Amino acid sequence: MLYKSMEDPQIDLTNLENIVRLLLELEPESDPVWHYLNIQNQRIRGLLEKCTLDHETWMENLHIEIREKALSDAKWRQIQQDLNQSSDVDYSHGNSHLLRDSQPVVLTGEEVDAFRGRYIRRLTAVLIHHIPAFWKVAISVFSGKFAKSSQVSAESNVNTSANKSEEKVGDGKYSSHSLDEVSGMVCSTISAYESKVHNTFRELEESNILRPYMSDAIKEISKACQAFEAKESAPPIAVMALRTLQSEITKIYILRLCSWMRISTEEISKEESWVPVSILERNKSLYTISSLPLAVRSIMASAMDQINLMIQSLRSEASKSEDMFVQLQEIQESVRLAFLNCLLDFAGHLEHIGGELAQNRSNQESPHLQNGYSHEPQENSSDPLPGSVLDPHQQLLMVLSNIGYCKDELSRELYNKYKHIWLQSREKDEEDDDMQDLVMSFS
Repeated sequence: MLYKSMEDPQIDLTNLENIVRLLLELEPESDPVWHYLNIQNQRIRGLLEKCTLDHETWMENLHIEIREKALSDAKWRQIQQDLNQSSDVDYSHGNSHLLRDSQPVVLTGEEVDAFRGRYIRRLTAVLIHHIPAFWKVAISVFSGKFAKSSQVSAESNVNTSANKSEEKVGDGKYSSHSLDEVSGMVCSTISAYESKVHNTFRELEESNILRPYMSDAIKEISKACQAFEAKESAPPIAVMALRTLQSEITKIYILRLCSWMRISTEEISKEESWVPVSILERNKSLYTISSLPLAVRSIMASAMDQINLMIQSLRSEASKSEDMFVQLQEIQESVRLAFLNCLLDFAGHLEHIGGELAQNRSNQESPHLQNGYSHEPQENSSDPLPGSVLDPHQQLLMVLSNIGYCKDELSRELYNKYKHIWLQSREKDEEDDDMQDLVMSFS
């Protein structure tokens, strides 16, 4: 009964001391404190596992919901198709055949990432609400404070076993184990948390990278770090483990932002609309440009602004650790290269567009057959947007304006805005080399 009462997560320290004292009197060779610590540690681990089971259930239910919706949509399309063909169809054989030729149901999108974000929040809440209290009890036990609050007075007529328990309590030795062993318990729990957070973070969709799910996950880890850094809230090694996790997750996020920035820039570069922007949109620039350079700027700014925030958080950690500092320098260099490569790739794409237009113009001026084929301009598969430039010569001039704008204004604007992210670890000459490379790429 006494051991059972120790399983109460709400038990206060005074009651716990009384129970431990009674158990030591009844069983002098027992270790009720270690029993209590093991029970509470298992309870915390159990709460983490419950979060995982709940998350898996939510995801499974969401999968069923999405599949049912897909079946419903497929059935409706089939009905419409059959009505158009004026044929009768029997729907009494179930819906499984409707998705036979369709793609398997895949859990993607913001709703799924919202579930993943909630999972990380719940895991973090378990640590924040339970580890500090658990560690405070452990410190109290092994520092002697636990014993001092309820000393047992020795009486002359106590038996030998009672004397042993009294001596054990009086010396503050409630357990034959050590605080380092409790620290190992906490670290094992943190390791389980790390694994779950790592795996879940990697599952977050890159298509939602500008949504708050990834940055919110990093904030959750930061909350846990701050809670553990409070006095007597967690062993130092656990704090270090969480800080390492935060840095690793932040690095993953930054590198994914770099990847998204390059891929998105490459994709949007293929979507030239040939619509000139107003002088206000181009900030009174003298270059008559299309919307393409501004779209590229928007993508790069969105990614680099997020990267800048993440780098700032890493800098504070890098000042405390040599390993973190080296890692930060590597990340800064990766960001610099991704930034430069985005602009260099865009320069190459503009050059390619200009080359194609020039070639088409040359072919139109020389209509004779080459290799048995006449060179005719390719028809645009999509309808032009209102206000777009259709004349190939004017399009070529617009490409040249885009190149000049990027060389003289856009590349300098973006580089000067974000160079502080990596320049702490680079020399002035290297900054000049970067700008020279950008200018040359748009020349």
